[in-house]
Amino acid sequence: MGNIKSHLKHKRPSIKKIPEFDQIESDKERNEKLIDYYLSTSIDSIDRLHIYHFLRAYIFQSRFSSPVEDKLIEGGCKVLDVGCGAATWLLDLSNKYENSYFYGVDIKPIYPQEIKPNNLEFIEADVTNRLSFHDNEFDFTHLENMSFVFTPDQWDFILSELVRVTKPGGYIEISDRRNGYIGEGPIFRKLTDAIWSTYSKRNIDVKLVYKLDSKFELQPNIGKVHRIEKDLIIGPNGDKIGLVFQDLTFSYHKSELSIKVLSEEMGISEEEYKNMVENLVEEFKQTSTESVHVRFWTQKQLSE
Repeated sequence: MGNIKSHLKHKRPSIKKIPEFDQIESDKERNEKLIDYYLSTSIDSIDRLHIYHFLRAYIFQSRFSSPVEDKLIEGGCKVLDVGCGAATWLLDLSNKYENSYFYGVDIKPIYPQEIKPNNLEFIEADVTNRLSFHDNEFDFTHLENMSFVFTPDQWDFILSELVRVTKPGGYIEISDRRNGYIGEGPIFRKLTDAIWSTYSKRNIDVKLVYKLDSKFELQPNIGKVHRIEKDLIIGPNGDKIGLVFQDLTFSYHKSELSIKVLSEEMGISEEEYKNMVENLVEEFKQTSTESVHVRFWTQKQLSE
C-alpha cells in the first residue's frame, strides 16, 4: 500500500468556520456552507483523501480498471481527473507514467500549488458549468468519490461532459463507494443515517451509485458499462485494511465539522455525539460491517 500516513508537502487553505444554520439568510448561502462541510479543505480531511486513495488501490489491486496502461506507458496519453481534490490519484499516476499528460479539475484548489510533476496541470473550475476542454480531447477521463456532491440532474450533465471530452476509443471511469453498509451495528447505523439525511436536504440521491451504470448507458456513443465491486470489513474483523478504514471513519466523525453538523442533524448535544463515536470502537469489534467500493468503466464509441 505504500506509506499511507505520509503527508504531501504543499500549501493548504484553512477551513472556513460554518455559522449557525439558523443565521444563514438564504437557501443558497446554506448550500454553500454545507458544501464547505462536504468538501472540507482541512488538513485532516486532505490526509484522509490521501490515505483513502491507497486503501482503494489496495482493495482493487490497481489505480484504475480501464485497459489504458499500455497507452500510458507508451506515452502521449492525455488523462483528465474531474473533481481531483487533493490530487493523490493524479500525483500517483503522473509520477509513474512520465511520458503521458495529466490534468486535474476541481472547484476548490486543494491540489499542490507549486511542487508537482511537469506532466501535471491543475485547473480551478466548476464541472457543473461545463468543462473548458474541446470535444474528443482525452484518452482517459476519470472521476471518483463524487456521489455525495451532485444532484441527479447534475449527474446527467456531468456524464455528458465526461463523454464529450473523451476521444472515440478512449475510456471513461467512475469510482465510488456504495452509500450504505451491510451488517452495521445500531450506533454506526444512527451516525450514517444522519449523514444520508444531510445529503437528502441538498437533493442528493444517496442510492444513485447503485444505478449509475444504467444512467451511464443512456449517454450517446457509449459501449458496455463494466462494473467492478470490492468490499472490506470495517474494524479489527477486517484485518489490517479494516483497521485503516476504521481509522478513517473515526477521523471523519471526530472532526469539528462532523461533530457540529451531525449532532445538530440528530438533535443531540455535541457531547452525546462524541460519546456515540467513542462507543463505535467496541461495536466494530462485535460486528462485521461491510463497505462496498465500486468502479464503472466504459469505452467511447465512434459516432454513427
